[in-house]
This record gives sequence, structure tokens and C-alpha cells, in this order.
Amino acid sequence: MSDSTKDLTEIPIGHYHRVMESGNPIRRAWHLLKFRRVLDAFPPGPGLALLDIGCFAGSLLSLADEARFSRQLGVDILPEQIRFATEHFGTDRRHFETIRSLDDLPSLDGPFDCASAIELIEHVTPEEIRTLFRGVATLLTPGTGSFILSTPNYLSTWPALELGLNRFSDVDYSEQHITRFNRLTVKSRLRRMVPELERWFRWDLVTTTHLLTPFAAAVLGVERAVQAGSSVPHSRWFMPFGNLILMRLTRTAEPV
Repeated sequence: MSDSTKDLTEIPIGHYHRVMESGNPIRRAWHLLKFRRVLDAFPPGPGLALLDIGCFAGSLLSLADEARFSRQLGVDILPEQIRFATEHFGTDRRHFETIRSLDDLPSLDGPFDCASAIELIEHVTPEEIRTLFRGVATLLTPGTGSFILSTPNYLSTWPALELGLNRFSDVDYSEQHITRFNRLTVKSRLRRMVPELERWFRWDLVTTTHLLTPFAAAVLGVERAVQAGSSVPHSRWFMPFGNLILMRLTRTAEPV
């Protein structure tokens, strides 16, 4: 395990899923909306193969419809979290697997129509980000495969939220977020980190999410807040100050 990821072992097993199910309304809405926005950005299906990289306790796949995504695989470097995901969400169509590092991605049983890396790239080094993109390019269906990433937007209220979470929550993000992005420069920074990026992928979407609606859950309730946050299509949301950056890329036909 690299220095960039060792602190993740300190997060309690199943932590984020428990927060999503039974945390305070704002935190529940935050996580539910995050996963819903990611799933909304994928093709409609049916019969898609979905790979979730850095799946942690399996929360995204637990919400992924098995008719739309008929083959689902979640991978992570944390065997205890993979064990939790398998015990709670594993099915005939949904599997979870431990990998040693992002270098293991090309050995997975592809191809996949869709891949996700939800709040992963801030936890790893630029070199590991390049490894991630190469691995996903190897696994996605050439010409059509969709890759969706999310990461905190440091051009938002996120830095202030992070300070509060560091002080009052179970997780210290100051130790974990080692590569930070903002909405205005994320494309140019990723291009520098991954020189082959635009040979392997084309950009479809760069937007933000989680501006105000998660916080409205304290008044509106969780489901109403999530519905409000999902009401505007990604392609029509141009606000650069949402707390999360969301990106969708499509695999080109170029060889890796």
C-alpha cells in the first residue's frame, strides 16, 4: 500500500454507507445525491457492464439497477471494505474484488461499458492518476465506453466544509486529500498529469454538483433535497461553484 492511501485504512468499515443510511440529514443527502448524479450521467442501458474503482463499502453499486447494469464489479485496495460490500450488497450480478493497486486494473475481466472513480483522484498522486486513466482506457469498450469521475471542488465552500469535517467527523481529510482540483483548472491539470488523456478519451462533460441542495435536507428532508439536486440535467448546469466536480469522458477507438 502506498503512502498516499495508507490513511484510508483508518476509516471505519462501512463508514460512508452508514452515514448515507443513518447519518444526519445533510450528510445523508450529500452521499445519496452524489451517487444519483453519477448514475444519472451514465447511458440508460439496459445490459451495461459497470466497473466502480475505489468502491469502498459498495454504496454506488448498491444503488445501481441490475437491469440497467447487468454486470457490476466494484474494486478497492481495502479488503475489509470489500468484505463488507460483498456481505451486504453482493449478488449474482454484482461482485466485489480486492486489488493491490491501480496497476492491477488491466488484469480485470473486461471490457466494461461504464467505469466510475468517485472521489478517488484526490487521494492519489499524479503518477497514480495516470495509471488510473491507462487502466480504464484498457478496460472500457473502445469508441463508446463512459468514464465518470468526481472530486471535491476547491473553488467552492468545500475548503471550509473540509475544515469542519476534520474537526468534528471521524475522518481527517487534510491527511487524505493530497491532489486537489478546482472546476476552472481541472481539465488542464489532468492533461498535464496524463499526456495521453485526449488520445484515449474525449471530454463529454465537466460540471459541478452539490451547491446548496444537500444543506436544504435539514429543512426539506433527505428525499426532497436529493430530488431537487437531481432536477437539472448535467448538460444544463453551468455553475462552477458546486462542492463537487463531476466529469464524463468517452473512450476513443485509439489503442492504449
